[in-house]
Amino acid sequence: MYGVEGPAWALLKATEQHTGESLTESRMFASAPAAARTAEPYPDLPAAGSHLLAVGRH
Repeated sequence: MYGVEGPAWALLKATEQHTGESLTESRMFASAPAAARTAEPYPDLPAAGSHLLAVGRH
């Protein structure tokens, strides 16, 4: 199970609303992939996101 939209999404969106700065142009957006990789090994964190992706093999 992978978080497609991880827990940082809410923080990024709130920052965009508070500052008026474009989400994709914010300094925080550039660090989001590193934060996602850091959180990936913790199985409880993907549940904090609102979109999940389940991958399986048969």
